[in-house]
Amino acid sequence: MVPATVPVHRLSVDDVFRMVEAGVLDEDDRVELVEGVLVEMVPIGPEHDGAVAWLTRHFARVDSDAWEVRVQSTLLIAGGYLLPDLMLVERLPRTTQPTSALLIVETAQTSQVRDREKAADYAAAGVLEYWIVDLAARAVQVHRRPLAGDYEEVTTFADGQSVSPLARDAPAIDVSALLG
Repeated sequence: MVPATVPVHRLSVDDVFRMVEAGVLDEDDRVELVEGVLVEMVPIGPEHDGAVAWLTRHFARVDSDAWEVRVQSTLLIAGGYLLPDLMLVERLPRTTQPTSALLIVETAQTSQVRDREKAADYAAAGVLEYWIVDLAARAVQVHRRPLAGDYEEVTTFADGQSVSPLARDAPAIDVSALLG
């Protein structure tokens, strides 16, 4: 959250795209646009990267007519965009970026606080289900039932448990296998 006493020029998604075109930002810069403010993201470490690769293989092996997998792709939200680690979204035209998702997964090794803050943005965007894979705590926190910018249900799944996504055809996750 930006302090109210600091004057801030809020950016739009189009502003950020123009910054990339002008070379001010590189298209590979890890930034999100939250409430019109660019927020730098934590670099991806090897354990985080491995968990995202595992999730990608797990979901991509399913050929579903109901959804497709998007990895570290843009989700447009009110006031900006986020770059979740993995999304299951309804199939969209190639030229369309999603504004909501059936499932979003964020993997957290050191970003747990920021990833918990994102729950409000995802709920406001109507994301049906939001998971935080907490590598340090060896658990998956599952947020369901978005309502008025929050999730009504939050459940934690630990080693030895499995969690089934709400999306039709989405395969259950063995938490122990995911955490390695």
